[in-house]
Amino acid sequence: MARSKKIDDKKFGPAYPTLAGLDRYRRNPDADRHAYGQAVLSAIRALQARELARELPSHPCPCASGVWASDGQEILRAVRAQNRRG
Repeated sequence: MARSKKIDDKKFGPAYPTLAGLDRYRRNPDADRHAYGQAVLSAIRALQARELARELPSHPCPCASGVWASDGQEILRAVRAQNRRG
C-alpha cells in the first residue's frame, strides 16, 4: 500500500504578502464585492509604493516648505510640521 505524502503548501506557488485592510472582508464573505476589489487594489498600490520608495533614493524639494505641494493648505501644514520639529 502506497503512503501518501503531505504536500507542503509553501513549496508551491508564489508567496503572497499579507495585505493590510482586508481582514474585514475575509471575516465577512458576503461583503460588497466592489468594495473588496477596491480594498485589494489600494492595498497593492500601497505595497508597491513602499517597495519602490525603498529602492529609489528620495529627493527632497528644494523649496522652503520641503514638500512638492502646490496647494496653500498643504504648504502651510508642512511649514507648521517643520516648526513643531524644531
